[in-house]
Amino acid sequence: MNVYLENCKIMGTNILFATFSLLISTLIFKRRYWNQTTIFKKFPLLIGLFFFYLFLPYGPYVLTDIIHLVRQIRDFRYFGLTENSIIVFLIPQYILFMFIGLSIYVIAFQELLHFLNSMGFSIFVIWLIKIINPIIMGIGIFLGRVRRYHSWDVIFNSDEIILATLKDFSNLHFIFFVLFNSLVIFIGFEILSIFYKSIFNNLFDMKKKESQYGQEHISG
Repeated sequence: MNVYLENCKIMGTNILFATFSLLISTLIFKRRYWNQTTIFKKFPLLIGLFFFYLFLPYGPYVLTDIIHLVRQIRDFRYFGLTENSIIVFLIPQYILFMFIGLSIYVIAFQELLHFLNSMGFSIFVIWLIKIINPIIMGIGIFLGRVRRYHSWDVIFNSDEIILATLKDFSNLHFIFFVLFNSLVIFIGFEILSIFYKSIFNNLFDMKKKESQYGQEHISG
């Protein structure tokens, strides 16, 4: 059972960090806050936005933990696993954590998109962000999975990360990794958005969200 506990530790930690982005999104993406006239009043929101994006990649990052699943299946005897335990416990464990991680990303990012819609951004801009955001996530996942940087390195080793990222743009492995993961994240986002819209219509219906933001603005 040690392998299952280790998996919970690794993927659970990533999901915990991803949850921070979800919590931040529920706090800062409110129109009445961003309608403040002075940059001084908006400064805490900008800090919140920075940390929102700092933790957001942790959700889809869990998808890349599939490399551990492949290794554990390949060396199942080393990990004390049986064929039955792989099918009944190991694979469902990974599927569950991946589903949770991607779901957190979807809900947090939807909060941002609905907020932008309530602020009057055009559907073109929103779709542009929906396309660009997975690429940003792909770069963040590459920095974590391949370069082994951590989120706090963005603060304490920002120069090193920027230089390493710019250098990686000439690396075909980097480009393929980012594009492939971006595509997976984009498709996963669209599929789960449709799935959750049927369950949490108020969260995923832009018209209802826009009406909700309007009521908040009036009451504020």
